[in-house]
Amino acid sequence: MRLEQGMTLVEMMVAIVITVIISAAAFTILTNTSKALRANEQTVDTQQNVRIAMELLSRDIKMAGFGAPGATVGNCTYSIMPNDQAAGAADTGSDSVQLLVPKTNRTGTNRWTLASATTANGAANITLQAGAVADMTSSGLVNNSYISINGAYTAKVTSVPASGDTLTVAVPAPIWFPADAPVYLLQCIRYQVVANPAICLSNAPCLTRGVAGVTTGPNAEAPIVEGIEELQLAYACDGCVAAINGGNPDRIIDNQGGGAGFDQADFLSTNAWTTAPMTPDKIQLVQVSLVASQPKGDIGMGEGVTSAIGSGAMVVSPDRTLAADPTHRRRLLTKTVETRNLGF
Repeated sequence: MRLEQGMTLVEMMVAIVITVIISAAAFTILTNTSKALRANEQTVDTQQNVRIAMELLSRDIKMAGFGAPGATVGNCTYSIMPNDQAAGAADTGSDSVQLLVPKTNRTGTNRWTLASATTANGAANITLQAGAVADMTSSGLVNNSYISINGAYTAKVTSVPASGDTLTVAVPAPIWFPADAPVYLLQCIRYQVVANPAICLSNAPCLTRGVAGVTTGPNAEAPIVEGIEELQLAYACDGCVAAINGGNPDRIIDNQGGGAGFDQADFLSTNAWTTAPMTPDKIQLVQVSLVASQPKGDIGMGEGVTSAIGSGAMVVSPDRTLAADPTHRRRLLTKTVETRNLGF
């Protein structure tokens, strides 16, 4: 019988040490990879959030003034209503803005379109597709609301039926519209940044959108993008300086900064826009600056849990600088948007 020998104690200890070293290295790699993936995911989410917020806000700024009736709609006296957080001084928080924008529904059986053509003889009422009026009512249509028909004529609704799909509006001769012409409900929409867990459903701030002042129902101001920490708005105008062309619009942005040509100094960020000729109807360009922050801090590499990456002080606009945040990374996105429908 051949003599069999096992491992010596030294060999076992060496094997154990090698195993521990390999396991520790593998665990460290796994931990670092997991933390790096989390950091990348947060970065992607933050960038996506700020881009979505910018797209939504830019779309409504472009549409502001569509079908404007020349009268107050909701809280909107003008098609765009700036609200600087501290007019005439440095801001300590986010700006907000109210925009007169259209809402419609072009799909489905209850689409907001005319069921039949009107005639050049004028009309005392219009009939929409079945279910459209009920759908519009759930979206905020009431007596004295303003609608735009086909984007060409704006009328006040003087009677909304309890049932049926006929609205009482006055369409004068010789204006007429074809069947299936779209109908738009004009609404005063507000965008603002809110830092309220009960509204944002998290401890992170959020950007809200909804009919200004409405707190309940489908038109209530509600969160649309999470993680939006800051909104700053600056405006360039035409005809808002009395000393330039007599205060009359001339299709050239007013020179506010004194430099030659159009430059950043021609954007105003601390004005109340309440005294003629500096009124909101003179606004031609809106510079939107949005800051998104990560909902959670990055965990440092290795086995520690200390946040390792934050953001330094950030200049968002001439009147707003965010203090440094040592635990959360931020993304700043700025875009200049033309107001297509203002000043007509």
